[in-house]
Amino acid sequence: MADKLDTLTTATTAHAAETRRLPAMFRSLGHRDFAWFWSGNFLSNIGTWMQNLALGWQILVMTNSPFLLGLNGFLGYIPSFVFSLPGGAIADRLNRRKMMLVTQTSMMVLALVLGLLTSLKVINITEILAISFLTGLASALNSPAYQAMVPDLVEREDLVNAIALNSAQFNMSRAIGPTLAGLALATVGTAGCFYLNSVSFLALIIALGIIRIPAHRHREGPGVWRAMLDGMRFINQHRLTLILLSIPSFLSLFGLPFIVLMPVFARDLLKTGPSGLGYLMAGAGLGAVVSALTLAAQRSGAHKGRFIITSAAVFSLALILLSQARSFWWAFFLLAVLGATMIGALALTNTTLQLISPPELRGRIMSFYTLTVLGFSPLGSLWVGSVAEISGTRFALALGGGICLVYFLILSISLTRLHRIARLPWPEAENSV
Repeated sequence: MADKLDTLTTATTAHAAETRRLPAMFRSLGHRDFAWFWSGNFLSNIGTWMQNLALGWQILVMTNSPFLLGLNGFLGYIPSFVFSLPGGAIADRLNRRKMMLVTQTSMMVLALVLGLLTSLKVINITEILAISFLTGLASALNSPAYQAMVPDLVEREDLVNAIALNSAQFNMSRAIGPTLAGLALATVGTAGCFYLNSVSFLALIIALGIIRIPAHRHREGPGVWRAMLDGMRFINQHRLTLILLSIPSFLSLFGLPFIVLMPVFARDLLKTGPSGLGYLMAGAGLGAVVSALTLAAQRSGAHKGRFIITSAAVFSLALILLSQARSFWWAFFLLAVLGATMIGALALTNTTLQLISPPELRGRIMSFYTLTVLGFSPLGSLWVGSVAEISGTRFALALGGGICLVYFLILSISLTRLHRIARLPWPEAENSV
């Protein structure tokens, strides 16, 4: 027992020393397992963003249809609408690492198939849509486990920082991936982007094989259906959680689908090619990185309720302005604002939900967050593609931004309730609403 205590003390001291050597905004990377997890996700996400941009460009070249761009987005995210909640229940019952290994391997194989079909010049729009659906299915089952695993890898006092750094790596990949894809399209083509994405999954698969997850996190619980109902009951009884979930819901339905139309916006409205599209998407990623790193530098999430709503409202206004942009650099700036405010709203919402969720329900609570961020996206992609096909891209973007702005201005009336939420752990946060 003494030996074990000495070992634990030595490990804790070593971790504390490592954390002190890191800048404050990177302190959660002092946790070995989180550092591996973060790095693997970063490299994998770069490949994913490369594929997303290349696939959107390929669909536009093949079909010249904004509607099919929207349909591809719909099929890629509709599994999240259907399977996010059972995925969260499963993530609370099963080994999250093994679950992620299965889903990541599946997405790696699908990217490889997409590359092979493209290289052999036998790819058609039906096969593209089918692969997007299957990839979305794997992602829907992966995301709740991914979200719920972060608190397993860091101490509670580093959780806000860890989530912010996760947002930073996701958005650094959003900046790097499309930029690399824009350059790669001119050299190795769309198939090359798909192959690179397939290889990138190995980074996370290797990381998942290295990290250690506390065994007590994987315990038997109620059946999947009953577990889902327990999660729904918790959310229904906690008004704070409902308010928080409404924010990404509106953003996903009416704001974030602007990404689906970026190939049309870049080619037809700004008259730029795939490299220009890559740089535009990099603008959104760069803004998001700055915002995420700023959040990571904060030691507390205190007084951020007002910031969540303000970020969402500014996002909405920037989207309206983007719809009327005629200059490449003005559009680049607005996309940077969109990226920054998107993270301001979503990352802090994510952080607050993690903090107020009881550990045994965290996977299910985060599955609702996944549902709002990813599950509602297919509906947003479908309507924005349809409206753009009928009334034009500029009108579709302005309409989505306008709806969001009206909602968040109405929601700002409730700012007194949201003013202190981000600093309060569960269950005290509920008492402030």
